[in-house]
Amino acid sequence: MWSGSSSIVEDISGNYIHYGVREFGMTAIANGISHHGGFIPYTSTFLMFVEYARNAVRMAALMNTKHIFVYTHDSIGLGEDGPTHQPIEQLANLRMTPNIDVWRPSDQVETAVAWKYAIEKKNGPTALILS
Repeated sequence: MWSGSSSIVEDISGNYIHYGVREFGMTAIANGISHHGGFIPYTSTFLMFVEYARNAVRMAALMNTKHIFVYTHDSIGLGEDGPTHQPIEQLANLRMTPNIDVWRPSDQVETAVAWKYAIEKKNGPTALILS
């Protein structure tokens, strides 16, 4: 949360759910939102922290949950946070998970195409890996 922001407002358009540092809870709740219907959930965190959400990500794949995962900071060049924040095997693990479409776009055009695909996809999760 930032100064002047409010978690509860009358006009809910454009709202999001603020989870804090709770990758598993965020991913599991978004899976439930998808299965309830009416929304296409997307969640976002550093790629390295897919490890904390791994079981919920796998369940999304097993259940063909329409869920868009946005993982950022895909670089070992993010040295200021140290090796705990540098993804090494995470991209390969996502690509090996059945039923997840993984996109690693190289520019804004490929990113737009990946988002369009993820939104129009009928079922199953999509992971967008961004720098």
